[in-house]
Amino acid sequence: MKRKTIAGLIAVVALVAVAMFAGCIEEEQMSTAEIKAMVLATAENIDTYKFDLDMTQKTLISNETSDMEITTISTGKGAADNINEKLMMEMTMTMKMPEKAEMPDTMEMKMDMYFINNAMYMKMDLGIPEIPAQWTKTEMPGYEESFESQNQVELQMELLNVSEVELLEDEAVNGVDCYVLNITIDTEKYWDIMMKQEGMSELMQNLQQNVSFDIGEMIKEMSLKYWIAKDTKFPMKTEMQIKMVMSSEDLNIPETEEEFTMTMDQRTDMVFYDYNKPVTIELPKEAESAVGFPMFPLMNQTATTAA
Repeated sequence: MKRKTIAGLIAVVALVAVAMFAGCIEEEQMSTAEIKAMVLATAENIDTYKFDLDMTQKTLISNETSDMEITTISTGKGAADNINEKLMMEMTMTMKMPEKAEMPDTMEMKMDMYFINNAMYMKMDLGIPEIPAQWTKTEMPGYEESFESQNQVELQMELLNVSEVELLEDEAVNGVDCYVLNITIDTEKYWDIMMKQEGMSELMQNLQQNVSFDIGEMIKEMSLKYWIAKDTKFPMKTEMQIKMVMSSEDLNIPETEEEFTMTMDQRTDMVFYDYNKPVTIELPKEAESAVGFPMFPLMNQTATTAA
């Protein structure tokens, strides 16, 4: 090989090395604030995505004489079409009951949900023969706001926007190099965002028909982590851990009732993928004849029965 050719190759290798080194320097010098700003900005370019969800919740109910723990394991998957404002999610919830609860050892519930055609369609199978599963339909007057409140990526971005962020060591998710962000959020801000989700306000009103409480004050610990793809700046994974403690006193239960404390530890992992790939979200045929129901009809029925 001629000397000039060798010299040329050496020059090319040197230039490539310098370019790569410069890129590394630029990445290291990128501040946490810059990464946060880029993530929020690129989220506007998300048209479609899919996600998987895994949630484990341990609920410990304690009184003066005994403890009872209930474990709920939820798995689900979903998809979103931001252009056509369509969402779908399927979820299975399995509750493991203690023997002394005098109930089946395991209870399984399934839920299908669609946001489509300016309405929310839901089918919930509680696994109770007396309450057969059926499709219900709830009209959404402010559909655009309702869609955003159920959009999982939109929700994560809203939490990120009002949080303090710490950059941790890089990790990979499904082979994709990611920034890892530790999120610190004020519990009041977190609860304000949660209350914007469609149906949450009505749910809380139903729950507070007989007792009054402030869930925001019951949140004792909370942590959030985001894994952000370095190339696209799209979220690849989120992890939330939250601990809530409430007592019969917090719930303003009459003194004649037995006092208790309920501690809930919940961990939710979500993995996002197939960004901006074609997705088809169509309402199942059987849902087209869904009956019109108010949000959370079972909550209304339970409150009426209790009264």
